[in-house]
Amino acid sequence: MNLLTLETNLNNTLRPQYFHDFCPNGLIVDALGNKMREVHKVVTGVSLRKELIEEAENRGADVIFVHHPNGFWNSDKNKCIDNSQHGNYVRMLIQKGISLFGYHLPLDAHDSLGNNATVFKLLNLEPTVDRAESHYDSIRLWKKPERFMYDNIGYGGPGTITKELLDSVFPKGYQAFNFEPGLTYDVAVCTGSAASELDAVIDRGYTMLVTGEVRESTPILAEEYGIAVIAAGHHRSEVFGVQNVADYIKRIGVDAEFVDIDNQI
Repeated sequence: MNLLTLETNLNNTLRPQYFHDFCPNGLIVDALGNKMREVHKVVTGVSLRKELIEEAENRGADVIFVHHPNGFWNSDKNKCIDNSQHGNYVRMLIQKGISLFGYHLPLDAHDSLGNNATVFKLLNLEPTVDRAESHYDSIRLWKKPERFMYDNIGYGGPGTITKELLDSVFPKGYQAFNFEPGLTYDVAVCTGSAASELDAVIDRGYTMLVTGEVRESTPILAEEYGIAVIAAGHHRSEVFGVQNVADYIKRIGVDAEFVDIDNQI
């Protein structure tokens, strides 16, 4: 499969055109300037970093797929190819002939490959549409700039949450605030960083938020508003989507593997 066909498959599946995001989505670096060249192996990882690029080279990959395209965020003001994260990564990728794909919010929100959907499935919860909407696609393809909608945090439903279940989903650990194991909760899932959306979760009637990062105020709000919060870490709550993408790429005929370079945050 050539790079252009892989790009087409990924765009058709993840549909980045429907998302307002903090970074580019899709093919970010075409290292050889030739989309017709064959792709022999893809390495997927949560975040772009020097170690991941080196691992991809060691494993014979010519493409990297990440969820967090570090160095390419819209907030990275300095796009000069100098001694910056952006410049160093561009140089490394081009020198090694490794192209880069990145999909951020489209991967969070995908209904089968996505981080949120996978966590929901692993928690043995049946996905439901947001109570404010009548059709799931209206959430997944929502174009409003508020993160609550287009990152699919409204994805939720009821289920019994035990410590053993959480331990199995997040084996590297998690923080639990105002959580009583074995109770039935109405669960909202937003992997990564959703502490800023806790008020919105509460307003919509959920009794548990499963996310990655939290703020200093999160335990206070959880106690005062009677909502449970599970925080598994930004990286560790988002290993699922890139694992799924590696499996998907293998199914469409290209060798692929997920490389987990852990990050405690």
